[in-house]
Amino acid sequence: MDKRNVLWEKHRIMLPEMREKAVYRCQHCLFWVPIRGRKETRYGCVADVKAYGNLEKRVPVVAPVLDIIKRVGLEGLERCLEKDDPWRQSCGKFRLKS
Repeated sequence: MDKRNVLWEKHRIMLPEMREKAVYRCQHCLFWVPIRGRKETRYGCVADVKAYGNLEKRVPVVAPVLDIIKRVGLEGLERCLEKDDPWRQSCGKFRLKS
């Protein structure tokens, strides 16, 4: 398909909830929080942590690393810290910060 096809671009249909996920980035997400360790603080996504992802517990402003390790272990902590790019495209678990 030709990328210069303006007619196709104007007729593309996007559902409203998908538009929100396409427009925003990880830095706008509720689940993207600083995770504080002893010596450094790094940003990560806590949407995979069951208590925070299901909104059973309030997502903290700054998450202590020990709390994350207790809930999901070291492998889960590594998965949280993999998603540390603020300009990354938002995922399916995206929730806008209020």
